[in-house]
Amino acid sequence: MKLTVNFGQLHHCVQLMGAEEADFELGLAFKDIDPIDAALRDGQELGKDIDLTEIEHSKGVLSYMGRQVMLYIPDQGSNILEVLRNGEEGRRIHIAECSSLEHMRATGRFPRYQVTADTSGYLPVYGINSDNNQSIDDKKAKLFVCKNCITTLNYQGYAIKSGAEKRDIFINFNLAKFFKHYSSYFKSLPKPSGSEKSASYTPDWKEISARLKKQSNYMCEQCGVDLDSEKKLLHVHHVDGVKSNNQNSNLRVLCADCHKKQPHHDHLYIKASDVLTINRLRREQHKFDNTTYNQLIGCADTALEGLLLKCKSSRLPIAELGIAVQYEHTSVSFDLCWPRKKVAVLIDMRNEMLVKKHGWTVFSATQALEQFQDFQRYVR
Repeated sequence: MKLTVNFGQLHHCVQLMGAEEADFELGLAFKDIDPIDAALRDGQELGKDIDLTEIEHSKGVLSYMGRQVMLYIPDQGSNILEVLRNGEEGRRIHIAECSSLEHMRATGRFPRYQVTADTSGYLPVYGINSDNNQSIDDKKAKLFVCKNCITTLNYQGYAIKSGAEKRDIFINFNLAKFFKHYSSYFKSLPKPSGSEKSASYTPDWKEISARLKKQSNYMCEQCGVDLDSEKKLLHVHHVDGVKSNNQNSNLRVLCADCHKKQPHHDHLYIKASDVLTINRLRREQHKFDNTTYNQLIGCADTALEGLLLKCKSSRLPIAELGIAVQYEHTSVSFDLCWPRKKVAVLIDMRNEMLVKKHGWTVFSATQALEQFQDFQRYVR
């Protein structure tokens, strides 16, 4: 439930005192209201508590009740010793609806999967020692991602690369980084099992942060967007990652989107609606210079990277960001669009029918990748 509070009287008192106003947020938190959220937060195994028929995949990536999850088979059979020595020999972790999962559904073998939100990749496995026929239980192995999954999503351009580049993406695949790329589809991000809390901010951090934002005139130092009207979307970034290092040289004022895209920020969750707001303001303030696909990818929601890389390799016309339309008292912001062709890509598909009613062809990012030949015909 969203509460609206009028702080007009408080601001009036601040002015009478001769003090300066400071931007602030009410940091209310309710712990462990939802056991699923608690399990995701703590990196616990959810497996046997979840009905596999409830795993949803319409967005391409797998989810359960709005949370991003993965599927894997803990039973490694007689291959268990090889898997413990080299996880690449094991059964794969699935992150998306791919041809392998479709086959397992069709052959009735889907119930073998277990659900996990542990992004470390070290997952419980078991099997039979083929040398002595003894069971091996209570072990963990570093399992690898399914190649069909990353092909389906064209993650980091995997589907359009070949040879050594493909191998490099597969071997160095990082689950936490992957979750970050697709975080806008979900309500929360999971953490690796046993992850430690990062160093705390200093007690005066709120004051330091508010001062720097005001000094920057509420503008992002990287993309230049003015967020005076949306101050909650302006962050202060520690360059070296040490939250106690508040030297001016270590601090940068960044919009939420630019902050999310800094190195080692896998933990940062930014809603898709916030990225849309930032891109709308960038457009209104003429901050865009998206004349190349690399520039476009730098500003677009990271969940769209696979599609944009496919568009780039196919030499499709550059898309537009930050465009919103008003239909029947409803404002709809497009994550990507080609206005002259009236083709739009949406992450949130709730307004799909309304936009189609007004002559637009609408795709989700997953649909655009799955139906790419049809998609490019509309865009060209």
